[in-house]
Amino acid sequence: MSQQTTSNVDKVISNGVKKTNLLGFTPSNTAKGNLMGFTLIELLVVISIIGILASFSVVSLNGARIKARDAKRKADMVQMRIALYLYYDDNLEYPQCGTWDDEADDFGATAECYNGTLNISLTERVKPYMAELPIDPKNEGIYTYRYVSSANGSEFVLAYNVEESAEVQIIRGW
Repeated sequence: MSQQTTSNVDKVISNGVKKTNLLGFTPSNTAKGNLMGFTLIELLVVISIIGILASFSVVSLNGARIKARDAKRKADMVQMRIALYLYYDDNLEYPQCGTWDDEADDFGATAECYNGTLNISLTERVKPYMAELPIDPKNEGIYTYRYVSSANGSEFVLAYNVEESAEVQIIRGW
């Protein structure tokens, strides 16, 4: 029984038939006929394929980040609505701030009312309704939470923007 220590590629090359590998390249040989390893072209092809796949994954992850921020915004608004309902149960009115405007998309809600009056009303009381007000994940430009109430405190609007839509999202309570 003879010992077989050479690879199939060595056997094919030593028999005089030249074969290519899976990528279509011919393995390089040393002067003695032994394989040296991968060629520079093979390495460059593999590295470029990995780079292309990595760029696709980064692009798809960006969409997931946008959806995650939008989901957080919606969850924050649910928490705010519950806190405002609890406030109303105790005070028979919502925190009063801003100028109600039925014609505006966001009913006149402002970040100043959200960060000022609403923050004080819900977090800085003997019985706080929230430990702290949530803030928008981006918290810049149009991506801020806004609040307005009617003049008599019987209605409120929480307004916010999501990245997947150009329309202002509102939570309205009365």
